[in-house]
This record gives sequence, structure tokens and C-alpha cells, in this order.
Amino acid sequence: MSEAVLEMKSPKKVVIDWIDHILDRKKWDGTRLAREAKLAPSTILRLLNDPEHPFIPTLKTLQKIADASGYPIPRKVTEALGAPKMEAPEHAEEENGDSPRRDRGGRVRATTVQLRHVSSLPASLQAASSGGREGYVAAPPQLDDDETAFAFYMPDDSFEPWLKSGSLMFATKRRDPVRNDVVVVTDKNDRTKVRLLCGLDEDGLRLLKKMGSEEEERIAFDDIKDLAILIGLIKAI
Repeated sequence: MSEAVLEMKSPKKVVIDWIDHILDRKKWDGTRLAREAKLAPSTILRLLNDPEHPFIPTLKTLQKIADASGYPIPRKVTEALGAPKMEAPEHAEEENGDSPRRDRGGRVRATTVQLRHVSSLPASLQAASSGGREGYVAAPPQLDDDETAFAFYMPDDSFEPWLKSGSLMFATKRRDPVRNDVVVVTDKNDRTKVRLLCGLDEDGLRLLKKMGSEEEERIAFDDIKDLAILIGLIKAI
């Protein structure tokens, strides 16, 4: 999904997408979520069932939903509501080292990142499988507070048999790529590739076409729309 499509979403739609994701992951309905968050059922149901209603919940209300569900408010939600950074909840315990985040009930609270739709097909052939909706998934601890991180499903079989097409992956833009990184490259036709970076110079990247092969491909910087680095251990490299 292109950045332009994401930017067109209204603040209310961004909030609804997040709540829908929580309901799907928790297997709850709106009434159950309201009960767990100690909110009036109408607060959730009005939001989900009447998209034309001008009501948008406050950040305080969203924090109650986050605490009850264990899913922190994603940065895109806070930014959509005009708050670049959520303040820590009142009475929240400090988080040190690798200690997991916990809600007020003591339950572990997962770090979440945006789940992006990526495809190895040209934009003209990509199915609108996401229906314009943005998802969120729980992320590894090392991505905590990484504002550039995102998740995606492996779009091709270039890393098989080590990584299967459709595997859930995580990427970051926190640093520039270097040789032997596995990079996630999206070109200006919205085609995404996951490749081993063999080298880079002032003109572009040299990428290994397929694991187990020595054949390389080159992509110029001018042809790259988005570039990130895969996070995680890939034993084949």
C-alpha cells in the first residue's frame, strides 16, 4: 500500500483500524472491549457502527483501551489525533533493560508495529487484498521504541528453503544498510524485493538475486521508493 493512500485516512478511520485489529486478535466484540476498558458500550459501538458520526475518542479513552487489551497505542494513531508522542500512563512503572511492558493489571503488553502490504508484483497487478485497512502486529523486543519499524509478509521465494514466501518479517530504517545486510527494497512501481546486499556505491545497490546463486542484480538509487533492513537472524547468511 502506498504512503499516499495511508496519508488520506481520516483520524477516525485510523482509530477504527486499530480497534478492529484488537477485536480480531483478542476475539472480542465491541461490548466486551468496552467492559474490559471500563467504558460505556456506546463509546465503542458508536465508533464502529456509525462511521458518519463525528465522534472521535480522546487519547485518555484510547489509553483505557490499550491498558485493557494489552496493545499499546500505535504512533500512527496518536499522530492522527494530533499528539506526536504519547505520554506514559499515570502511575506507570518504569521499564528497564529487557523487562516486558505491562498494563495496569500486570499483564505483559506487546510492542506493536505497522503491518504493511507489500508485493513482488507491479502495482497494476497487485490485488487490493488489504481493502485499504492498516494492521498492527506484536513485534520483537528489539523494535521497542523504533519509530521506523514495520512488519510485512515475505513477498517472494528468493530465500527459500530458509525463508518461505508469506513468512512474517520485521524491518527497520533506523540505520543505513551495509554490505551483507538483508534489505527490503520497494521500487517506484511498488514492487518489493527482499535481497542480500552484496555492495553499494554512489549509483545504487548490488543485490544477490537468489540465495544459493552467485547471480547479482543492480538497482539504481533513483529507482528506489523505499529501503529498509530486515531484522532477525537468518542462518543461511
